Amino acid sequence: MLDRERRKKKKELESGHKTDKSNTNGSTTSKTLSSHTSGLVVKNSQPDIVLNGRAALCAGKNDISSEEDEAIESKGHTFEKPDKFKLVLDSGQIPDAAMIHAARKKRQKAREQGDFIPLEEKPEEVKKGKRVVREDGHGDGSDEDDDRVDMSGITGMKDLEEHPSDDSDAEMHEWENQQIRKGVTGAQLASVHQESMFSNVLLDSPFANSFTNYSKYGIEDMRNKSEKPLTTAELLKQAYESCNITKPKYTDSTNANNKTVAPQTPKELLDKIREKFESTRATSRKHFNDIDEITETMASLKVELDESKEGGPLAAEKYRFYQDQKGYLLDLIECLDEKVPQIQNLEESALNAFSKYSNTLIERRRQDVRDQAKDMAEASKPLHLKKNEPDDPTRVRRAAEREGRRTRRRRDRERNNTNDTHYDGMSSDDEVNDHERKQHLDILENIRRSTETMLDDAADDFAQINGILSKFEAWKRKYPDTYNDAYIHICIPKILGPLIKLKLVLWNPLEDECDDFEKSQWYEDCMRYAINEHENEESLLADRDSRLVPTLVEKLIIPKVNDYVEKVWDPLSTTQTFRLVQLMSKLGRDYPSMRKNSKSLRKLFTSLLDKIKLSIENDVFIPIFAKQSQEGKSSFFQRQFNSGLKLFRNILSWQGILADEALKQHAILSLLNRYLLLGMRSCSPVDAVKKAHTILYTMPRVWLAQDSPILVSLEMFIALLRHIKSQLDNMNPMHLRPIENVTNILRSLHVYE
Repeated sequence: MLDRERRKKKKELESGHKTDKSNTNGSTTSKTLSSHTSGLVVKNSQPDIVLNGRAALCAGKNDISSEEDEAIESKGHTFEKPDKFKLVLDSGQIPDAAMIHAARKKRQKAREQGDFIPLEEKPEEVKKGKRVVREDGHGDGSDEDDDRVDMSGITGMKDLEEHPSDDSDAEMHEWENQQIRKGVTGAQLASVHQESMFSNVLLDSPFANSFTNYSKYGIEDMRNKSEKPLTTAELLKQAYESCNITKPKYTDSTNANNKTVAPQTPKELLDKIREKFESTRATSRKHFNDIDEITETMASLKVELDESKEGGPLAAEKYRFYQDQKGYLLDLIECLDEKVPQIQNLEESALNAFSKYSNTLIERRRQDVRDQAKDMAEASKPLHLKKNEPDDPTRVRRAAEREGRRTRRRRDRERNNTNDTHYDGMSSDDEVNDHERKQHLDILENIRRSTETMLDDAADDFAQINGILSKFEAWKRKYPDTYNDAYIHICIPKILGPLIKLKLVLWNPLEDECDDFEKSQWYEDCMRYAINEHENEESLLADRDSRLVPTLVEKLIIPKVNDYVEKVWDPLSTTQTFRLVQLMSKLGRDYPSMRKNSKSLRKLFTSLLDKIKLSIENDVFIPIFAKQSQEGKSSFFQRQFNSGLKLFRNILSWQGILADEALKQHAILSLLNRYLLLGMRSCSPVDAVKKAHTILYTMPRVWLAQDSPILVSLEMFIALLRHIKSQLDNMNPMHLRPIENVTNILRSLHVYE
């Protein structure tokens, strides 16, 4: 079998020599022709036809004039011979080394040609002393390599997504090489190969130094390239260029940047060089600017580094201070979170105790009015309509207690020589028995003890207002910038609020024994906070801590006063009303935080007006009887009228604090026109003049001005005065003084007759 293979190869060598001679003759002829036609330019007049796939292979099959076609045409048969290697494998025999070598040569030849592997084994040359390159470096020649499955073509979905155009580029490149082989003859390949050899000889000769169009590096690159053997694709490309045949170009969707055509004229070269020079100069200038900036940055960083090294101890001290301050504030907040609910419970207990005591007095007074009204109604009935019912012991007891309190108040007035100027119904019936008084004081004493022992388990830095303020004052003196950035002036009132509320648990502005909060220790500590001996008016205005006390008054004092107004204050009590008016006047005069847009202040004013309205509806009762039954001064009518007049005076005492329109609505329209004027119509003219005189001088002087809008609401009062004046007799000596008084009252109201 080996001898047979050798004989076949020898025949193939002989046929190959014949073809080489014919090709050599053809090349010599082509050289001669090329020497005569060197000045001509060969152009392809036919347009490029682009074919793909098997259509391209079939279309160019008859145009190929290569040695392979001649070898194929030399065969006499038209049938393809079966693959011997495959037949041997199918028969179950083991192939020998020669057969394996032949199969590898066949595969190597197909790889070099870039074409598909033919099904039949074609005759080929066997060169002595040269082995075909092995397919892979790790093959051992066994038939297992041929049956092994090639996994290199399997590509994951992720690789396909990342490189979608790799396969298409390879196919396009392979198709171009096939088209080149179809359009270029073997003679053209040979001429290109000779030109390549000639260029190698020329580059190695001394004549190569005379070329000026190539740089030193360009010549060396060409020499390096010429030393390497050219592949078939490169030879085909040079053949295309030598024949002036344009290689077909195909646009690839993935390649967006096409190479620009090199300039062809000296002017274009000069413009290109100038453009490159300008861009290089701009780049160089930018680099120098960057260097300058980097140099400046490095210098500034070096300065910062030195400053940081010098300020390291100061930064460490700041860090320790802030850490201590943070720890202190966390402990303080934890302490306040635990104590705030207890403080709120004490506040509610104290407020409920005062409210219960006040409501007891108010309810007792109203019950006395109902009892007296019932007694007067029973007394005014005829004898045949009276019912002989047993007296209620509870009502009898209330009447006895009421008369006993009146007797004791009368004795006190006589002792103080104020009985002549007193009117029944003007005094406040706030007397309680000893048992109720003691019970009320015991509750307040228990609350006071709880407030004193509330913070016994806390250190002075957490329990004393002065200790807390000292921590923040040290922060402000050392690091005022961070102190202001932390908005401590907003935090301090919230931190001190629970402690100040604890101090004000038993503070009741409606009682005589109430201490002035401005004389307390916490007020003094807050006023002295962050004080500086060298401060002036401008620095105080710029210092936000100067508004600490006004803020505390607005956030703490006003809400507490509002609670007492809602639950404790009795508008019919002159003492409580005057104390409350005095306190509000002082707060509005001394503290700038008492503005109209203050929410707490507006809420307080609303509570005051609501409580006044409620008192008018529930506390004013003026019975209407016949004039002949109203002769006694100490009668029930006189007492109730004076009680209404007392409420009228208490309401008008808020003038300058509450709005005039609101006061007019309650004092004039609701109380005077609805109740007091009705009672004046039922009494004698002389007594009515006295009551009118009291009403007039109770009103604020501002309301009696000629241009005052309040005069319009006094028309009913003026009409009643005219009616009373008409009832007085000028001939009666007892009426002369009342006539003069009513005339003066009308003049004060700008009414002239």
